[in-house]
Amino acid sequence: MDQATEDLILKVDSQLLQTDVEEMLNSEKELKEILIDIVTWIEYKSENDILTSILLYNKKTNQLFIGAAPSFPDHYNTAVNGFSAGPVAASCGTAAFFRKQIIVDDIATDPLWKDYKSYALVEDLRSCWSTPIFGANDELLGTFAVYYTEPRKPTQNDLTLIDGLVDVTASAIEARRN
Repeated sequence: MDQATEDLILKVDSQLLQTDVEEMLNSEKELKEILIDIVTWIEYKSENDILTSILLYNKKTNQLFIGAAPSFPDHYNTAVNGFSAGPVAASCGTAAFFRKQIIVDDIATDPLWKDYKSYALVEDLRSCWSTPIFGANDELLGTFAVYYTEPRKPTQNDLTLIDGLVDVTASAIEARRN
């Protein structure tokens, strides 16, 4: 498999997304609408069957809430909405807890998903890579996750693109919170 077909996220121009997000921030759009537009744009542009989500962190309760996950079934979103960050809390909860990127290449066998895999596997979600979203003052804002329907690890290109997407998402969250 060559690099172009190995990369999960293809042809996502994060500079173009940044420009689109800046235009949205200049409008009256609510944060939820902007976040939905971001994940929808990423999924459309990727050329692969990925699902993406943005969860927002509530530091008072140590919980993650759905910011945007329009491609996921409602019952999956309901099941994961409001779960606590922790050391064994799937990809997103663990990423929030340890404040670092968590790569799970096989949800079915990874111990981080032991309490959550039944929700994911029934939806054919097999891998999940979650990256914490930080604000300017290193405040945890949430997580950005990429899901795939087969077990796999990200390529270096995927990781670079995810970093750019997380930065764009952080700027949108901070702009609407201020």
